[in-house]
Formats: sequence, C-alpha cells, structure tokens
Amino acid sequence: MIRRRIVRAVIAAAFAISAAAWSGWFVDRGEAAEEASVNEQVWLAPSPDPVVAVVAGQAVAPAGQAIDIQEQAGTVQTDAAIGKQGTITTGNQPIIIKAGSIGEQPPISNDTVTAPDKPNGRTVYLTFDDGPSKLTPEVLDILKKEGIKATFFVLGEHVNEHPEMLKRIVEEGHTVGNHTYDHVYKTLYNSFGEFAAQIVKTEDAMQAAAGIRTKLVRAPGGTFGNFDQSYFDAMKQAGYTMFDWNVDSGDSVRVGVPAAEIIKNIHNSKLSDKTVVLLHDSSIHGESVKALPDIIRYYKEQGYTFAPLTEAVEPVTFRLADKLKWSRPKATSAEEKAVRQGLMANGASTFVFSGDISKHVDGGSTEGTTAGAAQGGKELVVYVADRTLLFEPGAYWATGEGDWLIPLRDMIVGLGGKLSWNASDRNVHVVLSDGTAFDLATGDGQPGIVQQSKVYASLREVLLHIEGKTVVESQLGDQIVLGDKSAVSPASAAA
Repeated sequence: MIRRRIVRAVIAAAFAISAAAWSGWFVDRGEAAEEASVNEQVWLAPSPDPVVAVVAGQAVAPAGQAIDIQEQAGTVQTDAAIGKQGTITTGNQPIIIKAGSIGEQPPISNDTVTAPDKPNGRTVYLTFDDGPSKLTPEVLDILKKEGIKATFFVLGEHVNEHPEMLKRIVEEGHTVGNHTYDHVYKTLYNSFGEFAAQIVKTEDAMQAAAGIRTKLVRAPGGTFGNFDQSYFDAMKQAGYTMFDWNVDSGDSVRVGVPAAEIIKNIHNSKLSDKTVVLLHDSSIHGESVKALPDIIRYYKEQGYTFAPLTEAVEPVTFRLADKLKWSRPKATSAEEKAVRQGLMANGASTFVFSGDISKHVDGGSTEGTTAGAAQGGKELVVYVADRTLLFEPGAYWATGEGDWLIPLRDMIVGLGGKLSWNASDRNVHVVLSDGTAFDLATGDGQPGIVQQSKVYASLREVLLHIEGKTVVESQLGDQIVLGDKSAVSPASAAA
C-alpha cells in the first residue's frame, strides 16, 4: 500500500512539473529574457497594469514606471501626459521605446547572450590580419562555402587600396577590427601618439570605404612586449577593446611558410573551449589560403563551432611583459584623447564589431549613420495591433530604402506577444496575444538580422505579417508615422 502511494505521488509530481513547464512557470515572470538558446521558448508575462513598459528589451514594468538598466543606457516608459504631437490617443497610452544616444547600438547584457553570438561549448574564432588584399576574395569564398563567419583585422593603407574588399567583408557579415594603418613597429611603438594617429586614420579609411567604424583593435605583433599598462589604459578609456590570440598558425614567422607547416602548427596547438586563431590574408600569404580548408576541417573534426568575435566574447590579451621592446614615455591623457577621436569623429557610422547591420544602414553616405540612423532625430510612431508604439531617435535604424530596423523583441513585448529563438537555424518565431504567428529568418539578406545578440527586423516586414497588408507611412512634424491612428481602439489600454 505504501509503495503504491509513493508511486502515485511521484507520477502526480511529474505531471505537475510538466504542466508548470508547459505554462511557462520556469521562465522569470518579471523579466523578458534575451533571445533564448536553441529552441527555448520565451514567454513574455503580462504586466499587472494594462500598459507595459520595456527597458532596452530587458524587462517589463507597470505603466508610468521608468527603469534604468546598464547605467541608464536606455529607459522606456509610458506616460499619458507626454505632450508630444500625435502620440496621444484617447484611452491608449503609447508605449515608448528608448535607447542610448543616437547612432549607438542598443545596450546588450552579456549575461543573456546565447549561441551563436555567445557560443556555448568549444568555439574557434578564425582571425585574419594585414588585409584586405588580392587574396581576401579567396578567403571569403572559402568561408562562404563552409558557412563560417570570421574576423578581419584590417590595415588602413590596404583598405584604401581595396575598398571593395572591405565592403564585401562587411556585407557578408564578418567582424571587422582595426589593425593600425601601416603596421610599422618602430613608429607605432615609439610613442602612443603615433599609435593613436594610425588608429584614427584607419577608422577614417573604413568609414570612407564601407561606412563603418569599429571598437575592436589588434596590435601589430600583439600586445606582448609592445604594450605597457598606459597603452592598455588609454585604449580602454577611448572605448576600444584589444584582442590578441591563443593559437598562432605560424604563417608569418617568415615569408612563404608552406601550407603543410601551417596545418602542422595548428594540429600541435593546445585545444581550448575558446580558440582564437591567428592567420593572415595579405598578398604574401597565399599558403595560408591553401591551408585554410584543412584548418577548418580539423576544427570541425574536433567538435568545434565557428563564430566571429563580438562584444559578447571575453577579450584574449597577452600578459604584460617584464621588459618592453621599446624605450618610450607612457601614454598621456592628451594622446588618449587623440585616439578617442577615432570613435568620436563627425559623421561617424554606427560603431560595430560585426558587419551584419551595416548593409542595412545608409553607411555609404558622407554623413554616416549617426544622423541617418534616426532620420534626423525623428520619432517613429507605429499604430498596430490595437497598440501605439513610439520608437525614440536612437532606438531604431533607417535603411535608406523606406524601411527601418527595429529591435524585434522590444516591439513584440510592447504588443504583449512572445517569441522563441532557434540559434542553429537563426530563426525567430513570433506569437502575438491574438494568436497571430510568423517566423523571421535572420542573416544573409533576410528581413531579420542578428547583431551582437539582439535580433533586428525590418519594420515593414513585421507589420506585413501582423496586418496582412502594406502599412502606409506619413510625416507629422518631427515624427514618422506608420499605420492608421483611427484603427487603434480607445479602449485597448483597458483590455
């Protein structure tokens, strides 16, 4: 009898746990998690109040309550007394979505980043220095065939020689890093002022060629023996992230290292969960290109996945050398201010690690995307699904094609919906509160893209799925308006 009771209790507990999991019980009911891991369902809990507020895509809160996340990087609130022309509807309080300053990407919590943006398990990051060159197309062809994204640390002088190659790197979704302008050690490491000048010069070259700037830097020759603490501090204060490597292919120890030797060096290198491989794609590294397919095959056989470096990846840097190779003064505050200009120049584009988002933004103009991303500071007001959404300048991106990229989950939370993210297929499944459901594929020119762990989607594509028709755009003062205001029910806020 006792045994039967125990068995029944176990079965009942199992059913209870299954039911709780099915209902979304184990998801944090107070927060909307970042894009979930493979096939994990994200349930967006309704707020006690009829109107919810979303902060940087991270949390839900009662109407009228402002929340600061990541040192007040973004705040979203609802307020019936906003007093902005065209945003107030009787009984329908607009859900306001804000972000950081114009031109900056919405803040992202690394704690919630999942594969493939912050890969779990054994991951290899292929990095290529000293390009672009005439060999870069061959490297890109191999990577495209293998379905791999990599990282290219480019020299400014080579960007000026091959601007079309940088454009292709960006368009195909690889990460771009700054590798200084001319790679001449004796000038770069004679003073930080020269190093700073070359960083800024390369940023300008990348801006002119492909409309991007990058916070990612690799020091020629690596930081060991070249960087002192003042160099590290100055770069960090300027907003840059330094990246060395933990696997050296040996393809640059001398000119013409044969492919077989490069492959052997890879095989003899230590395997670790996060493997950052140093390779080169300059014009003298044809053997590196020959070795690349075998290198990729080797890591696949070892069970590795491949990814580009992003801000979600913890930097790999060498320790400080006991003695520098160079005799020089420490970096000064004035020199640190000088290198900061690389990320503060007028007309600077959106600062990126990965190039995925750049092809959707009007980065080719001389004005860059700082002004263009937010349509000259205009608010984006969307009337859809019985709600009013207001995207503040800086919370969305203009594509220059009559469309806008919006943080998908911010919008879906505002509409009271839910979504799931399949990282392996790079596919987002959306379900709204009225049962409307649709999928968005990301990357490779699809309507949705993944940028540093967040999914950005074409606003028109999303609205087409929701409304079943093309939504009309109009201009109202300092606002861009999509949808029909009269179609928004005055009673929707109390629903």
